[in-house]
Amino acid sequence: MRRMRFLVVEDDKQIKTQTIDDCLASLGCASDWATNQQEANELLASHEYDLILLDLKIPSRPGGEGSPDYGANLLKQIRARTQRRVPVILMTGQHQYCVDLMVELSELGVDGSISKPFPATGRTLLYVIRDVLRKFRRQRLLSEPIISGQMKPFAGGVLSVYPTRFELCDETIALAGEKGYAWSILNILKDKNAQDRFVCISSDVLANRLGPQVSQPSAVQSVRTLRRRIQRIMLDRLSSDCGMHDVIANDRIGYLLLDWITVECRDDFAEELFFDLQNT
Repeated sequence: MRRMRFLVVEDDKQIKTQTIDDCLASLGCASDWATNQQEANELLASHEYDLILLDLKIPSRPGGEGSPDYGANLLKQIRARTQRRVPVILMTGQHQYCVDLMVELSELGVDGSISKPFPATGRTLLYVIRDVLRKFRRQRLLSEPIISGQMKPFAGGVLSVYPTRFELCDETIALAGEKGYAWSILNILKDKNAQDRFVCISSDVLANRLGPQVSQPSAVQSVRTLRRRIQRIMLDRLSSDCGMHDVIANDRIGYLLLDWITVECRDDFAEELFFDLQNT
């Protein structure tokens, strides 16, 4: 299998060596480094990339002064190329004083952005990269015509929370009281923080919240089993190509639900009664 190859356009060597390199190494991908607009264009002319990390404030040429205009110009040049579209993540600390420029860049097609210095938790650089790659892959698959009988790509959906079960895309994936920890895991991961984002839960914390009898390895295995169950249900019942990490993702910190999962709590007694009658 071909390794993914990223282009990093960043003139700050310290940020690259101390943060970006470690992140890319954890993804197992190859990378090239450009420190200015000229070097980036030379690399783009001779290589194909799976993703570009673009610092907004870069110099136009070696030894030059950095400016947001040069980063914007490079993005325009990237989008003007006739080759396949490449996802671009903007890295910048410039949000506060160039609103018009950010609007222009958004219209040009920035696939994701992250502020510098990079967050250590939450929307980390690793999280943003994985999120952009996943969404880009899904968009590409959704744009391709589906032949009758073929699987369709999983593109997120509604996780419905009932008092006694969880449903994903209207298919039951976990029942309260059943053997194992599927229901409990989803009940823990469904919660969001004050910023309306899913909370990342480490395997140790997950094991502790599942109960004193649950070890960390047992919690990890339970998540793996739940992922396989979701993958099988989406395939068998919806002919949907759901990957192992398309619902429950994980990074170096722990597990979390992906942003394209929408949680809706339902406590309709009639709906619960109808479900119980169907399954008795």
